[in-house]
Amino acid sequence: MKPDISVIIPVYNGQRFIADAVNSVLSQIGVNLEALVIDDCSDDETSEIVNSLADNDDRVIYIRTLSNQGVAGARNTGVEAASGDWAAFLDADDKWHNDKLFRQCELIQQYEQIGKYPPLCYTGAYVMNDDGSFAGRVLKAPSRVTSQELLFGNVIIASTVMVRRRLLLEHPFEHGDLHEDYIEWFRILDKYGPGVGVRQPLARYRLTNGSKSRNKLRSARMAWRTYKYLGLSTPRALVSFAYYVRHGLRRYVF
Repeated sequence: MKPDISVIIPVYNGQRFIADAVNSVLSQIGVNLEALVIDDCSDDETSEIVNSLADNDDRVIYIRTLSNQGVAGARNTGVEAASGDWAAFLDADDKWHNDKLFRQCELIQQYEQIGKYPPLCYTGAYVMNDDGSFAGRVLKAPSRVTSQELLFGNVIIASTVMVRRRLLLEHPFEHGDLHEDYIEWFRILDKYGPGVGVRQPLARYRLTNGSKSRNKLRSARMAWRTYKYLGLSTPRALVSFAYYVRHGLRRYVF
């Protein structure tokens, strides 16, 4: 049976957390899915772990890239290999509540029943520390967001997003050296209209020590370059950057 949702999990040297991530996908209730693990040339035990999971559940599909592509390229590889009409993304160190996709599908269907077809859907998330303990913060999701509102802070967490796959094929991820997910959401919303959100925290977002977002100085530089890449004037980019700093403090400090 063709899956409705293709879950794409890019991973590089993710042996610590990849099993938890994949199992949180396999535990989803009320949806027909496949889980595509895109191994971006890991040199640890990631492949052995994922292939063991695939041996026990045929919904797991292991794909190894021929060369290291970075997260943007790995996500694109997953989108191209996917079978579902929707693609959902999960980072290899994050995980989901078991009704996450079901709740998103419910919300999308409610919009479709009144003739509206949102391009993407996201949820809120709990923040957890590297060891999996609760970090004391919840990232709330607005019920609706436009591309212009996204300029006041990226409220869309990559590990919570479901996107219509045809839009991802039309607009592949680019510039893994910048905030590639932010660029992707902005361009899709700018062309196809607002995204919608399930406000509840249905994902667990891990603060790992080596992540791009955890390295605050590097992330700030990338944010500025991202705003300029999107064509914002310097004054407008400064305003967006100020909101980025405020949003980052709320996510990682308070």
